Amino acid sequence: MFVYASRRVLLAVPTVLLVVAFVFLATRILPTDIADLMVDNAGVGGSPFTKDAIRKELNLDKPIPIQFAIYVANLARGDMGVSAYDRKPVLKKIRDAFPITLELTVLAMAFSSTVSVLVGIVSALRQDSVTDYVLRVVTISAFAAPIFWIGTLVIIMPAIWWNYFPPLFYVSFIEDPQANLQQFVPPALVLGAALTGSVARMVRSSMLEVLRQDYVRTARAKGLTTAVVIRRHALRNAFIPVLTFMGLQLASLLGGTVIIESIFALPGLGQLTISSVTTKDYPVIQGTVLVFAVIVILVNLAVDLSYGLIDPRLRYGPAR
Repeated sequence: MFVYASRRVLLAVPTVLLVVAFVFLATRILPTDIADLMVDNAGVGGSPFTKDAIRKELNLDKPIPIQFAIYVANLARGDMGVSAYDRKPVLKKIRDAFPITLELTVLAMAFSSTVSVLVGIVSALRQDSVTDYVLRVVTISAFAAPIFWIGTLVIIMPAIWWNYFPPLFYVSFIEDPQANLQQFVPPALVLGAALTGSVARMVRSSMLEVLRQDYVRTARAKGLTTAVVIRRHALRNAFIPVLTFMGLQLASLLGGTVIIESIFALPGLGQLTISSVTTKDYPVIQGTVLVFAVIVILVNLAVDLSYGLIDPRLRYGPAR
């Protein structure tokens, strides 16, 4: 297990470096000059001397390979540069916005995991029944409905029917837990709805496959109850492909935060990305995209490492 984990961690390092290189080159081939943006946003005279000074400060006057080496060295020290819009450190902007996106994502994942597993198990146990058909229609609808449409309805319908409007200003959980959950629960439910539909269908298919295995029939023949068979024998084995699928779906979940945070006015990484794209703040775009990519890589690494804990039949040591 240790050898396998070490290999996976070592393989994640070049993957992160490739992502860093891609994001760096993507911002360098954009047609807009960062120096021009910083001069325009500062409202100062755009003299060639001022722009040359900014390019020198940002190392834009050096060749691309040297710029990349300096950028990686700065990243290793925790320096992501400064915003082209307000000259604030990019790392500070990301650090302030990250807890909001993290809370939204955790709530969405908790809702999606709980509901999808329950729906998938019930649908598999009641295969081809009315309950199964109803749950399948609901999950397909949840998967197919655009999250921006659902989010808009969640805001508009309560405002029309009950004259209720969600909070417009962010309140941290430490300051006011009730107000914080009141603000985060609706967008978390909307964000987790699409993931719930796809994961529930995956749980159903995986459960149906496992329930047909010989060891499950043997367990039932020994007189074990359905609950015990599912908990001890079926669910653990059925959850292996589901866990892989959920890890892959995290990218979609993080992409959904960009839309949901804009709709519900949550100042997280998603809204920071949208605002930086609007203002063409390339250093912030570069930082947020890099953070999203690293999160996806780390989560998929954690999924790979968890296989041995879920299924004891898996052994990552050398074959004997």
